[in-house]
Amino acid sequence: MTDDGERDPGLQPERTLLSWYRTLLLVLVVGVLYVRGELSPGDSPVPAAPPALRMAALTGLLLLCAVLSLHLWLRWRRTGRGTRDPATGLPPLTLARPWAMGVLSAGVLGLSAVLAAGALLT
Repeated sequence: MTDDGERDPGLQPERTLLSWYRTLLLVLVVGVLYVRGELSPGDSPVPAAPPALRMAALTGLLLLCAVLSLHLWLRWRRTGRGTRDPATGLPPLTLARPWAMGVLSAGVLGLSAVLAAGALLT
């Protein structure tokens, strides 16, 4: 704490932003590996989903990650690099809004459903 009673956020906002970006990058890597499929035909005991379904899943993940990245970047800029909430002047409670975690969770759940459906339908 500083002398005037304000909380010094230190590097916490930057660590939070970096952890969000690492999470989004991991979601993209999993999506790309899903599109890639098996290395050679018949290599896996689980049948692969049709290529159109895999590309649709990757397109959805790309859109999801783009929306969340844009939200994080805009909020980072608007809060003075994560140090001040423009509405109150106090440090922000979170860098991302709660809807962002819901959207990310729904995207991962959607990918899981596509993966399961692709394995069961083929």
